[in-house]
Amino acid sequence: MVKMVDEEAPAASYTSCQMGALIFVTGLSLFNFSYTASNIGGVLLYIDRAHTDCSKDAICLDSSLMKGILVSSCLVGAFSGALFAGTLAVRYGPRTILLANNFFFIVGSISSALAPGILCLILARCVVGIGVGIASALVHVYIGEVVPADRRGEHGATLVMMGTGGILVANLTCWLLSHHWRWVLALGCVPAMIQLVWGSMIMPESSSWSAPRANCGRLRALEMVCHQNSDERDLENPEDSEKSDDTCLLESGAGWSNLWQSILTGQAIPPLIIGCGLHVLAQASGINVIIYYGPKMFTLAGLPNSTAVFVSAGISFAQMCSTLLLSRMVDRVGRKPMSYIGLSFMLLSLCGIACSYWLPPSHLAGWLALVSCFCFRVAFSVSLGPLPYIITAEIFPEPIRTPGVSFCLAVKWVANFAIALSWLPLSEVFTLAGTFVLYFAMCVLSIFFLAFYVPETSGKTLGQASQAVWKKLQDTSDMSP
Repeated sequence: MVKMVDEEAPAASYTSCQMGALIFVTGLSLFNFSYTASNIGGVLLYIDRAHTDCSKDAICLDSSLMKGILVSSCLVGAFSGALFAGTLAVRYGPRTILLANNFFFIVGSISSALAPGILCLILARCVVGIGVGIASALVHVYIGEVVPADRRGEHGATLVMMGTGGILVANLTCWLLSHHWRWVLALGCVPAMIQLVWGSMIMPESSSWSAPRANCGRLRALEMVCHQNSDERDLENPEDSEKSDDTCLLESGAGWSNLWQSILTGQAIPPLIIGCGLHVLAQASGINVIIYYGPKMFTLAGLPNSTAVFVSAGISFAQMCSTLLLSRMVDRVGRKPMSYIGLSFMLLSLCGIACSYWLPPSHLAGWLALVSCFCFRVAFSVSLGPLPYIITAEIFPEPIRTPGVSFCLAVKWVANFAIALSWLPLSEVFTLAGTFVLYFAMCVLSIFFLAFYVPETSGKTLGQASQAVWKKLQDTSDMSP
């Protein structure tokens, strides 16, 4: 089989200023992803009958199940968006889809703000969720293909920092606007409008999408779908060679077909296991419970509504700073060492959160929950926060990279939905402390998964990173009795 060599990154010749502008504009997708997904945590305090007098409002909730559905409705849309993002990106290009994706953020945010009732709000949150899913599936794939390999981890972590910035702004907006929660939801359309205008001017198309259309003959070297028997066909029917090129171009646009063929041959199984495993374990650590329900957690620990929202904003700022630190270290230290460091502190933090709920509501319990959540989110920001996105965008071979990452992100949103929906019911059955003990066990499992299945991809080209998956699999097989 002929091996592919990574294309020169389209942004390789960019100046520092141009690269910074590109990362910022692209990162607006993740900023809005985080803002629109997490602002419901602060909004929930002002439409929850248990914490505020909302009886005169059109939307006022008193059912734990309905609160869970409202929070999780965004994740239903995110699953759909992530699942189809790969197919759309293969056909039209990731740049085009990322820009068009702003339609869901704009329409969903405005519809959420104008919702006359809870069912309309849930539906609008589903629309926002489609934008969240597409952004989560494509941003890291896009940046990974347009920036140089030796800066891929740094820029990927910077994008995650912008996502954390979205959580910070969401919490601050909830605190500043207080009971004007509809404005909190409506402001999600602002970053989308900025990216739609500015991004259309400075975002280049990725080489993996544009290069095959410029030179389809080169795709025959992939031997993924169209050329398992190409040599025999060309010898027998030389006149069919040109027709084979056309077939190759058609297959290059059939992302899910390529992925399915790769699953049947076994080539896609290891990266799918790694990608899906990392994202599921990241969700099972309990991070999104702390983000979505963070303000509510602090009120349960005895803090007033406004204080709880402000504290959540402060923790988001610390998480943003730690992600900036990661962006400077991840390509030097490595993906896996940073993950081990972060997971160690996550385990300690989860113990602290569990203990805060074993204690009776008091200032001590509130401060223990606050400090533990602070440490947990900072530790998450240098490990299971950004690294699953970065690694998943690196480990798939080029022909199945976009649909492969799309599938992994769809699985991630299913896990996110299940955990977000189940937290309140689980906390009533197992107590709050017992629920966080379950998250502790998932973090322990994450350490073993990283050690035995995940390869180190720092400093490798995308082609080398995908090959490292098979080497890691071989090493693990050799260790087994």
